[in-house]
Amino acid sequence: MYSMAKKWRHPVRNGFSLLEMLIVVSIILVIATMAVPKFSSAGDKANKAKIQADLRTISNAAAVYQFDTGAYPDTVETLAEKEYLEFVPKPPTGAEKYSIADGVVRVTLNGVTYTSRNPEGTNNE
Repeated sequence: MYSMAKKWRHPVRNGFSLLEMLIVVSIILVIATMAVPKFSSAGDKANKAKIQADLRTISNAAAVYQFDTGAYPDTVETLAEKEYLEFVPKPPTGAEKYSIADGVVRVTLNGVTYTSRNPEGTNNE
């Protein structure tokens, strides 16, 4: 009798069924589609923050240079050569190098020009 009862039992399952796996994958995809837009803009915010910090640093160094010499520097490299800056800040990837004219520091990234007078940027398009 013992052998008959054993024969009718359901076999032990190891692992997950296909339906369970599809449910888990679909939940992960829904969560990922909500999270991706939040993280994709983080790089843009970081680039903008770096540019704003660099503009302040270069602008302050240019002001000190102007106070000492009576004229603004022609290039940002001049500030580094004369030791008003420790080094020339490297702009974020895709941006042109920092330039200076009449004490106004300027850089363009993705069609937006940031200056020391307008660190929020002006759209060029």
